[in-house]
Amino acid sequence: MNTVVHKSCALAVQTFMLAMSEQGYDTCPLEGFDSYRVKKALHLPYHCQINMIITCGIRVPSGVRGDRYRLPFEEMYHKID
Repeated sequence: MNTVVHKSCALAVQTFMLAMSEQGYDTCPLEGFDSYRVKKALHLPYHCQINMIITCGIRVPSGVRGDRYRLPFEEMYHKID
């Protein structure tokens, strides 16, 4: 049951991330976080589980580390008949 709940939460997070993108925000799922500290900061019970943490914001047009580059759609996706 625990695995099923985490998978269902992940699908809900995916929907949230798509909705945020539609509203003009960028999101990023985080892993490798310290769940003990997150629970402490949010005043959550010790026994609860955290599925994932999502950051949300508006990107800097120039990019964090320089100009952003996106490969053309046609170079990345190919129709398979």
